[in-house]
Amino acid sequence: MPSHASSTVCIRGLPYLDATKEELANILQKRLETEQRTVVFTPNAGIAGEAQHNADLHRLLAEADLLLPDGAGILLASRRLTSHRLTHRLAGIEAGEMALSLAAAHGYPVYFLGGQPGVAEAAAKAWQQRLPTLIIAGTHHGYFDASGPENDRILRDVQGSGARVLFVCLGFPAQEMWIVQNKDRLPSVRLFMGLGGSLDVWAGRVHRAPALVRRIHLEWLWRMLASPRKFARLPTMLRFVFGR
Repeated sequence: MPSHASSTVCIRGLPYLDATKEELANILQKRLETEQRTVVFTPNAGIAGEAQHNADLHRLLAEADLLLPDGAGILLASRRLTSHRLTHRLAGIEAGEMALSLAAAHGYPVYFLGGQPGVAEAAAKAWQQRLPTLIIAGTHHGYFDASGPENDRILRDVQGSGARVLFVCLGFPAQEMWIVQNKDRLPSVRLFMGLGGSLDVWAGRVHRAPALVRRIHLEWLWRMLASPRKFARLPTMLRFVFGR
């Protein structure tokens, strides 16, 4: 069973890390220094809502060593459903940026997996310009057969690259499933992070909500307006936050 951080808040059966960004950085640094294999998932309320009514998805999220509350909906649910409220949102993309800073400072090679062809490479180039000491071990797009020889080739590439940190950006639940199914075949990797569309943002293909929108906890609405198909998840989000 995965080992969860000591400071967690259980919401609908899943333990979310209750920490500041600085505390999360310290946790990641300590786990990397001590060679602890760490799986990080970053569900928002829509994802958590799907898992609430799907036992397989619930078990999948429970495989994380650190489950980060990505979104205002998770925080609001904690206020309604628990006596110990979550006090900090930990956005997945910001956790990824934190991990990149740690990797650059301590020499941990990083591998980017996901996005359309060319996106991972563009994201890697952008980060190497931003953090010149960052070691990019390799990149690969996310359009591959996750159950066949192509997947075996990618696993050999990641392992052979010497990557210590692996970002898997395939979207939910594909990225979480891939990490859980393949982590034991990647003994050199110490930190696995499922980070959705982060590569698209870092590559400049997609823009995050402005800082003001993020501060008032409306980034979820910005994402939906930018991609209207995501409104299909709104009922699931509302049931997660306000349902019983």
